[in-house]
Order: sequence, then structure tokens, then C-alpha cells
Amino acid sequence: MFTQIFSQPQITLKRAKVFDSACLIFNPVSGGRNAKQDLEKIKFFLEPHIKLDIHLTTPEIGADQLAKEAVERGVELIIASGGDGTVSAAANAVIGTNIPLAIIPGGTANAFANGLGLPITLEESCIAILQGAIMSVDTARCNDQPMLLLAGIGFEANTVKEADRQLKDRFGIFAYIFAGLDQLQRLESFEARLETENQIITVNAAAITVANFAPPTSILAQGIGSSSGNDGLLDVTIISPANALEALTQAIELFESGLIHSNSNNHHIGYLRVQKINIVTNPSQAITVDGEMLKSDTAFFEIVPASLQVISSYQQVIGSQRKLMGLPSLTVVENNNQDIQDLVLNFALPVDLSRIMAQIVQEIGEQLLSLWHTLTKAAKLLNQSLIEAMIYLLWNISKKINESVNIPQTTNVNKNIKTTNLTVSYQISHHILGRIRLRIPRLRNDEKYGHRLQSLIESVNGVEKVYINWAASSIRVNYTPTLSSIQFQHQLIEMIEQAA
Repeated sequence: MFTQIFSQPQITLKRAKVFDSACLIFNPVSGGRNAKQDLEKIKFFLEPHIKLDIHLTTPEIGADQLAKEAVERGVELIIASGGDGTVSAAANAVIGTNIPLAIIPGGTANAFANGLGLPITLEESCIAILQGAIMSVDTARCNDQPMLLLAGIGFEANTVKEADRQLKDRFGIFAYIFAGLDQLQRLESFEARLETENQIITVNAAAITVANFAPPTSILAQGIGSSSGNDGLLDVTIISPANALEALTQAIELFESGLIHSNSNNHHIGYLRVQKINIVTNPSQAITVDGEMLKSDTAFFEIVPASLQVISSYQQVIGSQRKLMGLPSLTVVENNNQDIQDLVLNFALPVDLSRIMAQIVQEIGEQLLSLWHTLTKAAKLLNQSLIEAMIYLLWNISKKINESVNIPQTTNVNKNIKTTNLTVSYQISHHILGRIRLRIPRLRNDEKYGHRLQSLIESVNGVEKVYINWAASSIRVNYTPTLSSIQFQHQLIEMIEQAA
């Protein structure tokens, strides 16, 4: 019924490179997937155009071995279908070979695809493979072994170690939240010695992250606020919370930094960008590289620029390389003698909304119930203020996600949005004792107003720092906790109007 109501998409593919054959490495157990159904979909999309050599991973034969054998056979293209572990293993075999790697995500987090902005769904990934657009990305090495995404030292490594396969199969990506909650009970700092090309840094930290690139969901890698897979640099984030409550506060700020691509100004969060770095910890800390535990007391990282060829969508690769529209007297004629051709692929996805909605409701209900049980259990082990902070963290993350996808919020729903009888609209993004952040749309286009407002706020006794993020249209105020939160909030609202 729904296939008759909703028009089905017609996809026009601009082909950058035509692949006649490919080796498909398929992990049938990653992400709790329906392996048989997914494999049939892949074959439906690709086999009419590409000869597939299909190999399934097993406990005895992993994606790394299958990819190495494919490289030795001299294949045109390797397709990795599975989670980040499968993708990393396959990628390690093709680094530096100029054999492109295509990814069909099928894991729990799919951090590699998310970090690079690659297609996420099976259908979109297959279309990208048919388009054949290739982009070069950086990789890194950690103790002479390949690293695609990032390495975590300390807190993150312990969290990954605790979020085992059984926990991920049961709770999905929430497994990392539950494991992180458990690790907060045992949060400990360590001494770290970081040696770069021209500096030696000694610092106390609870977590250090070294990232080639990372999606916003990799919260502990967001000190710099933006991550690129082709800048030839490693992003290092150092987190030094005094206690578990402060760690949660810093996690909120790092998550926001990743969403709005703005670096963190928290005094207990440090970051730097380097080409090489050697890290030694005392006492020795757990280290995870691309989700796998590293058996070493020290870690040496080095960037390897443009060493991996990855298939992405034609629009992302070719579209970013040229812009012609708007030029005077423009004429563009496609040259059919070149290997950029038009290919029209019509497909109808089976749509069964009643089944999909029932499944979504069931999954959300199970995850929320599990989360509630976890928080209830944690409340017995930790003090009440920490649990309140955890609930606030989850609420704030949900709100930021809504904002990032532009979900409208009416004044009847969100009482923090004030527009009635005011000349300047604003929204209180979050407010905890000692810090408040407000989103004011006028800041984006009126810099003079922003400077007036900043001066007014800085004139208030007890205000420590005022920071304006012009791109995000937000202003953050740090103030001494001795000020009354409610009274200071009302005072800020008056100054928003006064500055106009």
C-alpha cells in the first residue's frame, strides 16, 4: 500500500570510474544484522553491473586475511561490509596500494563512515560504489600498526574494554554509555609524558585521545572541535577532570564542540595538532586503537597523509572539486568519449511503515527501560548529585541532536524561548551553577550588538569570562557560584534587551 502512496526514487549516477569486478568481504555477525537479507540486497544492487567475488568472514578467517589475499590477486576494488573492526582490518591491507576501498556499514557505531561523511545506509553505499568516485584520506600508525580512526588512553580504553560483544549485541551503541557509567565509579588520573616534534609535555590526565579523524559521537576526541581526514595532522585531546561530576560536565562541552565545530575553552581540556607524538603514562594505562586493545605500555603515533583511497558519493568527491554555475556565458557539454558517463538506476524500496514504526517503538522502549534500570542501579552506588548530572547529560545530548537536525521547537513546548514583547529573541541552551549558555540569533548578523552585550555582561561583579561563538550565534558566561543562578539569569535577560 505504502509503495503506491510514496513515489519511489529515481537515482541518476554520474560515474567517475567504472569497476568491472570487486572483492566483497562480508561479516555476517556484525551489528546484529540480518546477514542473509543484507547480502541479497547488495547482490541486487551491484551484480548487474559489477562481477562480485564474495567472501564471508569466519572466526578462523578474518577480514584482514581476506583483504590481503585480494590485494595479492590484484583486484580492482575491495568492498568491506561490516562494523568498524571489519573495515579497519580490510583497510589495513590496502593502505598504500592504490586499490580503492568501498564501505557498506553494518556495525554498532560505524564511526569510520560517520567520521568521513560516507553513505551510511546499504542502498546509498551501493549507489556510491556504482558511481565510483574516489577520495584520498590520511591514515596513521600506532607502534608501527595501522590506525584509521583514533586511539584512546585511560578512560576511553577502559570503557571500550568493558563494552564487550555481548553488551553491544544487547544494547547497541548504549553499551558504551553503560560501560562509561561504570568506569566513572573508578575514575583515576595518571601522569602522561607527551613528546612531539619540538616539545615535551608532562601533564596529569584521566583520558588522552589521539585521532586521525573522528565523528562528533567520539566525544573525547572533540577538543579541537573539528576533525578532517585529509589535513595531514593528528588531533590530540587531553582531559583532566578533578572528579566524576566534572568529567560529565566536560563530556557535555566536548559533545557540543563536536556538533558546532568549535574548539573547547574549558581549562581542564587541552588539545594540540601534531604529525608525530610519543605518549608514555605512569602508571601504565590501557590503550585502544580503532576499538581494539593494544598490548603496550607506550604509544608512538605518526600520520601517513593520503595513504588510503576510499569510495564516497559522487557529490561529496567530484562536487567539492568544481563549481562552475554562475560564471558568465557558461557552456558545459559532457564528453561521452571520456569514462564519465550517465547511468540511470531505478529501484523501489519496499516500504512497510507499520512494521517499521512498531520495530522502532519496541527498540526505543527496550533501550529506555534498560537505561532506567542502569541509572537506578548507579544511584545506589554513587551520590545523588552525580546521577542528576548524568540525567542532565543525556537530556542535553538529546537537545543538541534535535538542534543539529533543525527540529523546530515552539514556544509552547520550550519555555526557555522568549519572543513575546521582546525585541531580541533568545534561548537558554543550558544553565548549571557557574556557567550559562544562551543562543541569540541576532549575534550571527550583528557584531556590534554582540560587543555591546559582552561589555554589559563583563561589567557585572562575579562574571569571570564571556565568550561569543559568532558562527553558532551563542554566548557563554562563566561566573562565580556565589551569584544567585536565578537572579543572574534574569539580569542577563535584561541586558539582552538593553544591548539592543
